Amino acid sequence: MEAATALGLKDFTLGGVAARAGIAEATVYNYISGRDDLYRKACDRLTGTLSLDSDATTWAGFIDDVSARAVDLAAAHPGLAPYLFYGPYEPEAVRIYTAMVDRVRALRPGTTPNQAYLLASRPFLGSLYFAAAPKFARADGWLRRAMMHGMERRLTAGDLPDIDPALDGDWTTLLRPPED
Repeated sequence: MEAATALGLKDFTLGGVAARAGIAEATVYNYISGRDDLYRKACDRLTGTLSLDSDATTWAGFIDDVSARAVDLAAAHPGLAPYLFYGPYEPEAVRIYTAMVDRVRALRPGTTPNQAYLLASRPFLGSLYFAAAPKFARADGWLRRAMMHGMERRLTAGDLPDIDPALDGDWTTLLRPPED
């Protein structure tokens, strides 16, 4: 995973990873099933380094702190943003996303899991767009805070989204494509 990260998440090849590790390319398959598997595992390891520490006393402050760090992490590792957007998620991403939803619920009591998912995910994922499009990076914080301000105003006014309660705020379920 370190070799894939060092070579670049967007550009690494299994041959390059094997060469960097000093092993034959065929040996790589003893540890992973292919490039996509290694990509997900490397992205997940990076995602696990995302600090959720925050002194924020509001859900918006917390999401602002974490989102800013995620943008920096994704900008430092081109190719990470698509994983954070679309998965499929490995354990560290699930842990991070679940903790974000839980923290939003703690900071905004009475919020359902699905509402907390929306409050956490939309500004967070919107911010990651800027990591993938650096020419707009200066607008990142403004857009994220404007979005959260609008969300909070709607919630305060009692305008709460009606989301299927069976989804239960699970980031991995909510982002999974619908089954036909």
